[in-house]
Amino acid sequence: MAAQFHLEIITPTKVYDEGQVDYLRAPGVDGAFGVMAGHTDSIMALDIGELKVVKGSVNKIYASTKGFAEITKTGVQLLVESAEPQSDIDLTRAQKAYERAKGHLNHGQNKMDDELRAQRAIARALNRLKVGKRK
Repeated sequence: MAAQFHLEIITPTKVYDEGQVDYLRAPGVDGAFGVMAGHTDSIMALDIGELKVVKGSVNKIYASTKGFAEITKTGVQLLVESAEPQSDIDLTRAQKAYERAKGHLNHGQNKMDDELRAQRAIARALNRLKVGKRK
């Protein structure tokens, strides 16, 4: 059996305790990175994207938002604004969120904060759609 590490995905409203896992792929702000047991201790900034968790022959996918990863010899804690397992993603709701955010971007008053907020909402919605449609 390959070496494993403990993984927790922590949001303001929920903790996903994945237990012992073999591999994690996460969306870093400088590109995706992978973690296996024995990874060097580090703290990394996370971007909106897809988390892939491998435990044996089972892959679990999450849509996640920005945050931080704390990697230690014994485990990984992901501190993110939100994380949603692929199986929980409502594609209709995600599509409506995308359309709503796109409408705000196209019909907004061009205030910098409103535009930035709309762009972030679009990125989150597109990520949820991408993860939700994975097979």
